Amino acid sequence: MIYIAAVTYMILPTEVLSFIDRMIYGEWPGKAGDKITELLNLLAIASSILLFWWGTRGRSSHLNRALPLAAAGLLVISVLWSVAPSTTMTRSIAYLFLVVGAIGIAEIFDADEVMRLTALIGGFSAAISLVLPDAAAAITGSFRGAFPGKNQLGAAMVIGVLSGLHSMRVARRRRFIYIGITLLCTVVAILSKSETSLVTILALYVFNVIGQIYVKGGINRIISMFAALLATLAFIIFMWNINLLYSFLDKDPTLTGRTEFWPYIIDDIYQRPLLGWGFTAFWMLPNPAAEEIFAMIRYPINEAHNGLLQLLLDVGVVGTAFFLFLWVRNFAMAVKCINGPAPALGVSSLALLIGILLMGVTEQVLTTADVWTTQFFMLGFMCEKQLELARQARSAVALRPARPAALQKA
Repeated sequence: MIYIAAVTYMILPTEVLSFIDRMIYGEWPGKAGDKITELLNLLAIASSILLFWWGTRGRSSHLNRALPLAAAGLLVISVLWSVAPSTTMTRSIAYLFLVVGAIGIAEIFDADEVMRLTALIGGFSAAISLVLPDAAAAITGSFRGAFPGKNQLGAAMVIGVLSGLHSMRVARRRRFIYIGITLLCTVVAILSKSETSLVTILALYVFNVIGQIYVKGGINRIISMFAALLATLAFIIFMWNINLLYSFLDKDPTLTGRTEFWPYIIDDIYQRPLLGWGFTAFWMLPNPAAEEIFAMIRYPINEAHNGLLQLLLDVGVVGTAFFLFLWVRNFAMAVKCINGPAPALGVSSLALLIGILLMGVTEQVLTTADVWTTQFFMLGFMCEKQLELARQARSAVALRPARPAALQKA
């Protein structure tokens, strides 16, 4: 039962099951939620509650739950000043239960077990995307597989590669399974032509090699740091000539028009700088500010297509600072894990945080209950758990009474 709840909790944020809704009810512009959507949302909440209850009963917690729950609570509280209160309430509650479920996952399962399960879900999502017919691809020219869009597909494939690489590093047998999953997710990401996802996957491969060298210790750490510096310089040069990638993928250098509406979004952020417009509320109609942007760019959008801008729209400077603090905190814990009790987990945690920064350039991150948010909280909690267990082990050794000298000689 608990494994079913874990799979349900982890697979629903990927949105891979959206094909069920499309096959039953069809698809059209502006389509609202239906019974399938409501059922999936209820399943997500139920699985989170079950995982939290199972993970915390009779156990002494190794996690600081206050900060992540406070972040989710801030999103719920934003309904008080939201321009779309019903939307904010619904989506912030889903976000809150996502954090609750992540606590349960971290308390119940081993980190490697969670990453293996994530890799299997990524492989399933990639495989089913290749099998299912994609009628929208002929119209839009973008492969999306079983997902609502190519961006959701790309994000899921990035997480599939991340977890596949982790499982390859720690696997003692059946390593070929995770090699196959990693390659499959990479191929499907290429088919999606999501440039941000492809750049992020490339960064994950590079960081995986650097991380493996670093954890060996000794002079290898100096070599890995030098390699990281070279990779950073190469990435800067690559981004400076990003038009080459766009030409290869037949993409618009303006990031499909994203850079054209960012100035309008910044102007709206200045209107409500401290607390924002309410969680996920800005793009909901009727909002005159959003309608004005739609009129200027001549088509509707549902996000800022930039992680930082979307955070500022949703929860202002106050909320954005809180989430940046959580990111920095997770970064610090990942570094401690690499140099301490869980090097493989630390590498994956750092890779995820780097991926969030890269994806955040053109997509919203940590601003909805999706696959990125799920992994952010799960890996953060699991890394914190390993550090706390290591600290408790050191304390137990320090408190252990020394044996008398006579017994030591005997």
